[in-house]
Amino acid sequence: MTGVGAPPISVIVRRIDKCRDQLIDELFEKMRVEIRGLDYDTRMTDLWRASLTENYIAAINYLDRDAPTALLEAPPAALAYARAAAQRDVPLAPLVRAHRLGLAAFLEVAMRHASALEPAQQAPTIIELVNRSGRLTDMVAEQLIAAYEAEHDLWLSRRSGLQQQWIGELLAGAPVDASRAERALRYRLDARHIAAVAWVQPTVPGAEVVALFDEVRSLITEELGPATDSLMMPTDECEARLWFAPGLPVDAARLRSAVTSAKLPAHLAFGRVEQGLRGFRASMEQAQRAKAVAVAGCGRFGDRVVFYPDLVPITLMANDVEELRRYVSDVLNGLAVDDERGEWLRETLRQFLSLNRSYVATAQAMTLHRNTIQYRVGQAMELSEQSFDDPDAVFKVQVALEVCRWMAPGVLRAAR
Repeated sequence: MTGVGAPPISVIVRRIDKCRDQLIDELFEKMRVEIRGLDYDTRMTDLWRASLTENYIAAINYLDRDAPTALLEAPPAALAYARAAAQRDVPLAPLVRAHRLGLAAFLEVAMRHASALEPAQQAPTIIELVNRSGRLTDMVAEQLIAAYEAEHDLWLSRRSGLQQQWIGELLAGAPVDASRAERALRYRLDARHIAAVAWVQPTVPGAEVVALFDEVRSLITEELGPATDSLMMPTDECEARLWFAPGLPVDAARLRSAVTSAKLPAHLAFGRVEQGLRGFRASMEQAQRAKAVAVAGCGRFGDRVVFYPDLVPITLMANDVEELRRYVSDVLNGLAVDDERGEWLRETLRQFLSLNRSYVATAQAMTLHRNTIQYRVGQAMELSEQSFDDPDAVFKVQVALEVCRWMAPGVLRAAR
């Protein structure tokens, strides 16, 4: 029983404590209905209920005694639940909301009891209840957030290392337990995959790179359909590998347009869509080959996004850039110089040959006058020292021009 002359707050909280179990049951069900985003499996539910119970008891004790804030510690069960949530990637926001909702519900019950006090006691008691519960809410929330973030960082570090190990084994072609790999990676290996390599220039601040790669991942996932699964693994401070199991057929033009429109300072190279575990490896190998071509070209072709199917012949030749540079120089001669004039002469000749040597079609494609096209083509062939009368020479010129389209200036001679 409450002693004669006990402070009003002590009277209130001891009355509340008598119906503790009923209030916890009601609050628990209310939270389940109102809060989305929490993990409701058996283990997490048990932890959550224990957390709720200990928070309730801590609130009773703190409000009764008004202990110094410096001595206030979050209940062990609440911290355990926060750490378990961090390990399961449960978002922090609903976790904090549940904490605040619980203490707000407790305060609501306390206020109803306070309204039954003598009129002279009601206002000061309610003010003191609000102040004490506010301090309690903030201090416990700070400790829960700190415990969650520390555990989440540690968990991500451990999981990242484990994922990196599994991905290394998968890409190496070593025999693996696919089901264990899927659990560790949280990604299905028996699906259809399209892999990509994303990279940024060294000028992008290191602190922004991970967030930038996350944006890229989210954008691509959205474009590939709502059922798309994804996996990302940074390889260093400037590059990441990504895999997507697309929910919809891959539309390369649409994907390129979406990434370009977003104006993210990142480059992307995609492989083909491939099936299963073999496809997981193959598509990434293709993406890396496409990236090698794109990097050799220094982005001069204007695309931040490249696709392996567009580059297959070039990727097969790009293993020996020095020999490729020699081939381009031997075939194009004076046209193999890295300067502005050479650039537009090469592009005009490439378009002209790809359009069946039609001056009219080339003029339309490049939005230039027919006479300008004719002049440029003549200049280009003169510099290359090749003749249209030799089919073999024309074929070699087309190959060299296509190489330059993707890999210039890496395969050109420097202008004097």
